[in-house]
Amino acid sequence: MDLGPARCGAAPEAVRLAAVSQIVTGDAVLLDLRPARIPTRILADLVDISAILLLTWGWNTLTTSFGGSAAAQQAVALAGYIIISFGYLIGFETLTRGRTPGAYVVGLQAVRDDGGTIRFRHALMRGLAFWLVDYSLYTGFLLGTIVSILQPDGKRIGDVLAGTLVIRVRAPRAAGALPEIPPHLVEWAATLEMSRVTDEQFAAARTALQRDRLMRKSFRTALLGRLAYEVSRRTAPLPPPGVPPEDFLAAVCGENRRRAGLRVQASRAVPSAGELPVGWR
Repeated sequence: MDLGPARCGAAPEAVRLAAVSQIVTGDAVLLDLRPARIPTRILADLVDISAILLLTWGWNTLTTSFGGSAAAQQAVALAGYIIISFGYLIGFETLTRGRTPGAYVVGLQAVRDDGGTIRFRHALMRGLAFWLVDYSLYTGFLLGTIVSILQPDGKRIGDVLAGTLVIRVRAPRAAGALPEIPPHLVEWAATLEMSRVTDEQFAAARTALQRDRLMRKSFRTALLGRLAYEVSRRTAPLPPPGVPPEDFLAAVCGENRRRAGLRVQASRAVPSAGELPVGWR
């Protein structure tokens, strides 16, 4: 792919990395949270619902063993079902700060929109909305899933009302090593003017290069091409003809890393006697 003509043609659509959700806290701290995917959330909900049904069955078995009238048994069974259904979700999320057994199994956690841990009021709103709105008989047991699909961060109605977000907390697979500058681009990279490249673009390029083996080939090709285009618009001179996007990004990131290392070494260098002021020699 030749990046030169691309710079003169129509601009591709903006590069968007939807794997993380960038949130700025009240202290102006940028958080990179990894929202849970819909299938993972459904799996966690199925585990929790199975546990609730098992506890309810055990409660019903216990109440029938004590005898009594059928009306009394039904009333006790209904009360137990309500307590277990709501108490299970609200209790676990309050005590564990956002993790039910289903969330533990698949590695999820509910947090506040600012990234902080949830409290009882958040768990209460999430638990009530889970049964009364998201997965209620009156909404066809699907409203929560439909809303999650439509929301950018996969929030269901309970999350919207409580101001929470479900994120993945399990560590992802380790990223690969950042590739070195291709030998045929070393001399060209040394002449690069990169002052207009933003830190976000450098970070996106590094992430794409380090995780390229974890991506599907078609998505990887499109992502690297878009990133290379955006970075090439802010660098000069043009790369040699026929440079692939991954080689171009590797050269830019490698040269940026090399120059950063030189700056660190220069800041730590001990001045010679001739470089010291007269009074310090």
